[in-house]
Amino acid sequence: MTSPNASISHATPPPSAEPTGFARLISLVGWPYVVISALARLPQSMLTIGALTYVAAGAADFTTPGAVAAIAGVGVGLGAPIMGGASDRWGQRPVLLASTVAYVAALAGLLWAGSPRGGGPVTLDAPLIGFALLAGMVVPQVGPMTRVRWIRRLTGPHDRATIDLALGYESTIDEMGYVFGPALVGIVAAAAGAPLPLVIAAVLAMIAVPAFAFDRSSRSGVPVRHEASGAGVGAARMSPGFMAIGVAGMLAIGAVFGSLATTMTVFADETGHPGTGGLLYGAMGITSGLGALSVSRWPARWGAAFRWLLCAAVAVPVSALLVLPTSLWQMVIGMLAIGAPIGPIMVTVFAAAGQRTPIARLGLAMTLLSASVTLGTSVGNLLGGAVADVSGHRAALSVTAVASVAVLLVGLVFAAYVRRERRA
Repeated sequence: MTSPNASISHATPPPSAEPTGFARLISLVGWPYVVISALARLPQSMLTIGALTYVAAGAADFTTPGAVAAIAGVGVGLGAPIMGGASDRWGQRPVLLASTVAYVAALAGLLWAGSPRGGGPVTLDAPLIGFALLAGMVVPQVGPMTRVRWIRRLTGPHDRATIDLALGYESTIDEMGYVFGPALVGIVAAAAGAPLPLVIAAVLAMIAVPAFAFDRSSRSGVPVRHEASGAGVGAARMSPGFMAIGVAGMLAIGAVFGSLATTMTVFADETGHPGTGGLLYGAMGITSGLGALSVSRWPARWGAAFRWLLCAAVAVPVSALLVLPTSLWQMVIGMLAIGAPIGPIMVTVFAAAGQRTPIARLGLAMTLLSASVTLGTSVGNLLGGAVADVSGHRAALSVTAVASVAVLLVGLVFAAYVRRERRA
């Protein structure tokens, strides 16, 4: 005879297994957050390429639009850490809302200052410099802030792999933004004129950034007391040594991006396909994003230093081979190849920063690293444009090659730093 308790026991369904992998990320934030956080990043990914394309339409050389893109990037380098520190102190929501209003106003000024005035070509005058700098300084820093939300939320002892997946996912979304951002700029500019991409960036900022600011995940973006910052994840205090290495590495990666952005514009013009430079540049983001997403599947024994050095060792020879393509499809293959090792390095740097930063200072750390990419991109824009003006796209690709070597050299410094950490 079966006891009542046994019947009840057999009738009770087993507890459902907790979701893993990407399903767990979705269970934490929901699908709307995925869409909102992706759209909210487009205003930043469209800024430098949009400004470059807009000014190039009215300028008489490549140096002027390259300089405007570089100035906007310098603005990001100056403003992003300030916004990150402010979000640590006052929370993400007020910082995001204030930066949205300022960004829309700055884009309106940039559209005015970047238009031909007085019957001549666009020149690098004070209003153009000022509005480009302001737009960069106040562009909403959605990418770094969403990384902060993940790291603050995933504080369990077994969450390290999930954090790697989340940061890989965020880097993939960043890269997809840098695919669709330039692609959107190129398509819209070719179809409807150079000013429209910046108008679209302003509209997206007004809609998507406030939605991100008010999303339920913003509870992880409120200020954290410093005395609680050592709990769960991160370190008791920031590591200045690592941050210097991380900033240097991200500057070098940004220089790769920036030099290629300008050089692809020149390559497209030289091969008789003006306006397609953004599409060529976007090809790199496809493999960079996929590579970033793959990091969570790499063997656990591959430490951060090994991943950095492995990927940098691939990037250096690939960057040297980019001088060979003579047609669009050949260059697309080259750009796909150079993107594959870059994304994993960025994930590695962000994850290493999360391990070495107290959660009360994560906003500053993440925006500083992201700003370094943008600042490096600006330097690459400027150097690539200046060299291309004098000697064409092949000579400008030397900037990319040098930047790739710099990524490798900084990786060697990081490997030495990790060895010293283990001995300490």
